[in-house]
Amino acid sequence: MYILETPRLILRPPSHSDELLLHGLHSDPFVVNAIRDGVYPTIEQSKAELLQFINHWQRHRFGLWMVYVKDEGQARKFSGYCGLMCSDPYRPENPNNVVIVTCLHLAASGKGIAVEAGRAVVQFAFEYLKLEKVTGFIRQNNTRSLIKNMKIGFVYVGETIYENSTRRRFEITPITAVKADNLLVFDYRHPGDIQNH
Repeated sequence: MYILETPRLILRPPSHSDELLLHGLHSDPFVVNAIRDGVYPTIEQSKAELLQFINHWQRHRFGLWMVYVKDEGQARKFSGYCGLMCSDPYRPENPNNVVIVTCLHLAASGKGIAVEAGRAVVQFAFEYLKLEKVTGFIRQNNTRSLIKNMKIGFVYVGETIYENSTRRRFEITPITAVKADNLLVFDYRHPGDIQNH
């Protein structure tokens, strides 16, 4: 597992101690309306999702990173998550397809955090995982995500059905990707190495 660091952000893999952080994020009204169809999660649902995130890392050696804004070089403010997920439940014709996933608190939205984290994640996908492409699925009315993905280097390829609704499908390759500024990658072994202060 790896930690990613950019000029403003530290991204670390999830750990079991992140239950309340994840539940708080998924209970943010901004998130509930943007990606959860207006449905607030129970704590049990948040715990189950966190376990899925951790298991994904164990199975695939990549996944979603918890995103923190740095203060004096240390990870201080939890902003959300950004990362890569295998999309086999939704794209059965291509079980090796990898999708970028981003979810940020309203307080972190509109500050370039999603773009900076997304560029780091995509650069990691191409330079460390040696992927040939990453896909993004965006709801028709999610203007913020559309703009964010274009700033990362995603290219629109058409409409598709994803998670039982019509989405705009984007793809990014090493040729179209915009690299992160000064991306650092570190091995990550101990969940206590970076904590939310």
